[in-house]
Amino acid sequence: MTTMTEICYLSPLSIHSYRWVQAFSNKGYRITWITDLHSWVAPNMRSTPIYTLPNLNKTNIPWRFILNTTKITSILKRISPDFVHLHVQHHYMPAIALSGIPFVLSTWGAEVLALPYVSVFHRGLAKMAALTACVVTVDAECLKEAWMRLGIPESKIEVFPFGVDPNIFNPDVDGQSVRQDLEIDEKDMVVISTRPFYNHGHYDVECLIRAIPSVVKSCENVKFIVKGSGPLEAYLKNLAEKLGVAQHVRFIGLVPYSEMAQFLSAADIYVSTSFFDSTSVSLLEAMACGLAPIVTDIPGNREWVEDGINGFLFPPRNHAILAEKVIQLAENSRLRTAFGRRCVDTVKKRATWEYCVSRMEAVYEEVIKR
Repeated sequence: MTTMTEICYLSPLSIHSYRWVQAFSNKGYRITWITDLHSWVAPNMRSTPIYTLPNLNKTNIPWRFILNTTKITSILKRISPDFVHLHVQHHYMPAIALSGIPFVLSTWGAEVLALPYVSVFHRGLAKMAALTACVVTVDAECLKEAWMRLGIPESKIEVFPFGVDPNIFNPDVDGQSVRQDLEIDEKDMVVISTRPFYNHGHYDVECLIRAIPSVVKSCENVKFIVKGSGPLEAYLKNLAEKLGVAQHVRFIGLVPYSEMAQFLSAADIYVSTSFFDSTSVSLLEAMACGLAPIVTDIPGNREWVEDGINGFLFPPRNHAILAEKVIQLAENSRLRTAFGRRCVDTVKKRATWEYCVSRMEAVYEEVIKR
């Protein structure tokens, strides 16, 4: 493609979509961005025009949806990009259709995995978005299968993850300063969780907090770094106090993306308690840093973690078995090292950021040719 190719991203203003925007801006593409949703931690974008719309919520639908759809259609007709890259938000597909501009649909996980449980209207709108898109990209085979069950042709779906930059996330990153700042001794074993504290609960960080008493009863020198924020933050902190393990837990809030590798490298074991996920970027980042993972036994995780080979799987919501797995790894440095080494190899082979950007660029080239 030439440097005059223009893409409009229609997506949440998040670190995930930010990485795609940054990658293709660096390649010389002209980028504009339309968003109505701020999530995670996205750096400020100075060189990319951003059109910010009011967010949708339960109190302003449907009138706000109609106004936003009208506004998006107007913006698209005015800037006239070569194509639109729609992330996550199926409900804005009609705006793109009204503009007559081709689009790529990228789905991140929960919004597709939840389709069997939503209304017929929302499920139908998602299916229409996937059928209307030139290409649907997904980050896991389980998402591909979910779309196919909904009737989307396999030939229309491309599978590749939101990869990891090994120049940023790797086993050589020094996390000692983080341990010092958090008052964690050199002899301490560190477990880290990096999932949000949301009320809808599918990240289930509570499961980790409830596992901690059993862990510290067997291994007193284990500390837990719990990164994240959200409506459940006060509840989780109070729960740690109630269980008598607050002194073992470091709640660190949100962390800038540029510092995540240092926090991961301050740890020895990575835990994800989510019971509803596709390919987790957080998991891939931890694997790239050489951490031994303990993650829920769900399809998205099984695509990356083979139980007993490069990590452990445990039944979702089962804090007792999670505690057993943490204790097993905390007491076996050789196993932790072996898991970590195999995880690094897995990411290098299947999930580098350079590979994933090249796959997305190939998708873009196909859309332009149509």
